Amino acid sequence: MKRWISLALAGAMALSLLSGCSGREAGGSTFTVALDSDIVALDPAFAYDFTTNPVINQITEGLLTFDENNELVPWLASSWSQTDDTTYVYTIRDDVCFSDGTPMTMDDVIFSIERTMNPDTGSYLEWMFAPVESIEQTGDWELTVKLSQPSATWQYVFGTTAGHVISKTYYEEHADNFGTAEGGILGTGPYKFESWSSGQSIVLTKNENYWDDTADTQIERLVFNVIPEDTTRVTALQSGQVTFTASTPPDMLETLESDDSLEVQSIPTMGVTFLAFNTQRAPFDDVNVRKAIYSAIDVADIKENIVKDTGETATMLPSNSSLFTSSTETWNDYAAAHPAYTYDLDQAKEYLAASAYPDGFDCTLLTTEASIRYSMALAIQEDLKALNINVEIVRVSADEHTAYQFGNMLDANGDRDYDMIIAGWESDYPDIAGNIEPLYSGANTGEGGSNTAVYTNDQVDELLTLQAQSTDPDERTSYLLEAMDIIVEDVPYIFLEYPNRQVTMQKGYEGFTLNASWLWNLQFKNFRQAQ
Repeated sequence: MKRWISLALAGAMALSLLSGCSGREAGGSTFTVALDSDIVALDPAFAYDFTTNPVINQITEGLLTFDENNELVPWLASSWSQTDDTTYVYTIRDDVCFSDGTPMTMDDVIFSIERTMNPDTGSYLEWMFAPVESIEQTGDWELTVKLSQPSATWQYVFGTTAGHVISKTYYEEHADNFGTAEGGILGTGPYKFESWSSGQSIVLTKNENYWDDTADTQIERLVFNVIPEDTTRVTALQSGQVTFTASTPPDMLETLESDDSLEVQSIPTMGVTFLAFNTQRAPFDDVNVRKAIYSAIDVADIKENIVKDTGETATMLPSNSSLFTSSTETWNDYAAAHPAYTYDLDQAKEYLAASAYPDGFDCTLLTTEASIRYSMALAIQEDLKALNINVEIVRVSADEHTAYQFGNMLDANGDRDYDMIIAGWESDYPDIAGNIEPLYSGANTGEGGSNTAVYTNDQVDELLTLQAQSTDPDERTSYLLEAMDIIVEDVPYIFLEYPNRQVTMQKGYEGFTLNASWLWNLQFKNFRQAQ
């Protein structure tokens, strides 16, 4: 695909912007956030995880963002429109400045986008630009994106860190160490970078030149402490050393909820936890084996006794209603009509008798050392004994598990090396295709692919291609529903829960709103101590 960028400069506008980038009076408080791991980089091009993003979102901002209803709204762009099936036009704000007081120009915007989509950068978000044919400046403050073909999900890209803007001048001055503790970063966000002690903490301070006059930023200093160990993180919360964490250990939820000094909020995510069958390996290439296992697992019992309040009951869809943002009523009706299989041992035995393995078999189940997933594995192991299916649970580290899930651990034949695996997926944007495509598309079965079940169906692939290229919501929904009808019968996955995210913070703060899009829209600029 040919991609090209026209870098028309808007330097003449810089002088007129300086008046909008004057400083503000500082606040006077410190807010401490606990992370469960260190950040990857101080760089939006590599902000694609649950620890890096909460830091980067304070420093840099995107052309669009997601509001409290998970809907796209303007941010560094003042407006945008789709003028035809493949053309999107963005009007960029002319009153934004970086934290050093210099104005943001169109040159910065285009440079930032070009850098993220450039394969040489190695950005984790480069794939989002696959349908882009060209990006060019078409007016003093106008940006036009031309796609090579219609894309139903392009609309969301600039609401993620793929649409964040950095200072071109600052990058060029720090090209050798940009995004590191030594090189730092310069953005337009409500906070600016101060220091990063690898494996320990990241410190940000209030941006006195912040362009958004509606912000009520009272927290002067943000400190992100890296606390990988769950018990230590909980102790820090209880002692008041930490003010906030989005990394609440699910198995310690009751302890935190009983602490009168803390407030725990549960928010829906765009994710799903599942049991995936390796459908390319016997005996799991037999649909009756998969149906037998689904009928023999007491998913309701797993929800009641293991998941409890940390997640929602799953249906046969790979998403809860947070992704039903288009054709909402239709999807709600479909979910209601396709609940999870009811635990039915007699039905399970009938399915197994109809398979090529009526007497049962031995197999392995891969999972991480995380307590909830291991408990799920133990429950599944126990349930399947009734079918004479003997399950060996294999626990691996988080890094090893990721390698298995994404097809980077192969057997001697070059195939994925697991029988069954408990894993999860979370959409990058509030659209159900963000879970359906990664989990079911045949294009995602190879090395590095997200199709953990290695599921392939030519008709499903055709329908997913059609929906991806359709910009008509009703037409897209009809394609996706037709694909799901096939998938439901094939049972490549069993959905165990729709996980919630538990956020814990000290009581006495307000201005706090989190939703399923928190990975992209969490900012602390309006957090404040209650009066």
